[in-house]
Amino acid sequence: MVSISVNPYKPGETQTITVTVSDPTEQRWGFQLTARPANSLMTSAGSFQPLDGNVQVVCGDPKNPSFGPVPCGAGTISFAEHTLPGTRLGTRGGVTFQVNWTAPSSDVGDIIFAAAGNAANGNSQADPGDNIYTTSVTVSAAGSGAGPPPEISSGGIVGAGLSNPPVAQISPNGLISIFGQNFAAPGVLRGVTAGDLVDGHLPSNLAGVCVQIDSRPAPMFFVSPTQINAQAPSLSSTGAVGVQVIQNCGASRQVISNTQTVVMQPVAPEFFFFVHNSGGPSPVAATNAITGSLIGAPGLLPGAVFAPAKPGDFVALYGTGFGATNPSFAAGVLPDAIGATVSKVTVTLNNVVLADSDVLYAGVAPGFAGLYQINIHIPANMPDGDLPISASINGVSTPPGAFITVQR
Repeated sequence: MVSISVNPYKPGETQTITVTVSDPTEQRWGFQLTARPANSLMTSAGSFQPLDGNVQVVCGDPKNPSFGPVPCGAGTISFAEHTLPGTRLGTRGGVTFQVNWTAPSSDVGDIIFAAAGNAANGNSQADPGDNIYTTSVTVSAAGSGAGPPPEISSGGIVGAGLSNPPVAQISPNGLISIFGQNFAAPGVLRGVTAGDLVDGHLPSNLAGVCVQIDSRPAPMFFVSPTQINAQAPSLSSTGAVGVQVIQNCGASRQVISNTQTVVMQPVAPEFFFFVHNSGGPSPVAATNAITGSLIGAPGLLPGAVFAPAKPGDFVALYGTGFGATNPSFAAGVLPDAIGATVSKVTVTLNNVVLADSDVLYAGVAPGFAGLYQINIHIPANMPDGDLPISASINGVSTPPGAFITVQR
């Protein structure tokens, strides 16, 4: 896929535009970007300036597809595009291109940025193994009717399990929650539905709202004015990454939030919970792996039937952030099969590390993007009560305070 990150323009000012091309199966990359007034599509809007050796600027005649060098003369349109080094042969998953753009000296109304992205297999031949993606974004002059800008709160990017304390790191394909204000219009409470899926995948635009993480689009689950639930992209990079929320995404008056940084690491495990007790222990979301019945103390939630687990039961625990799996599934894909975690998951129940034979599976939950499940066997010698439970992978553990109710 291809995406464009651009802010509303101020006449005469320069901003950096990011074009992201991604495809989980490809390894060579290209793009072309143009900016044109919505009311005069055969002319350029503003001018591009390369930032590095990955991007060049060329000129084209709308009546003749040949391209020439800058500066662009009368009757030509400027394009930003990749250079040969910018194709970055061998880079898997996707790349970003950045170019400076100076806006027209006056307000010319809406400006359409259109991009084509080339995700290729690197064999230097045009064949069905290469994919071309296109997109466009329309922006207005700043202050020309756009709503209040979205704002991500400081520390407002956390794991979607909403543990207490929260998981303040994210991991590839993990589920996250973003908190702030002005993400969507007042009153919007929009969860993803089957009708929102794009070729069977989660959308990257929900209710006109998008999220970009390290300039990559994030699959979306839920949008409200103050909270977004999304899935982190399948990034191979680690360390601090920038997160932005885009309001009116891909439409006129698109507005981009402040950038908040969060640490991306290979794993950031946490459980989901049936009930959150502020600052206290919480019952982990779990089902009987054989019958599917909910595990917890009777009456845990109104209108739902819960029963404790019994020693000897097989239990499925649900969480996110457990990292790479085999086979792997790209972000946004609803897994159609199991995929075990590449690294071993260790489960501790009632302060006892379970034997490998009692941890039957740890990996993706089929049919749910970003959701993981761990299937365990409750040993016969476990006592009754709310037993503390944790899971760790690569030395990183789920936050304390999770428990599962066991009763003979």
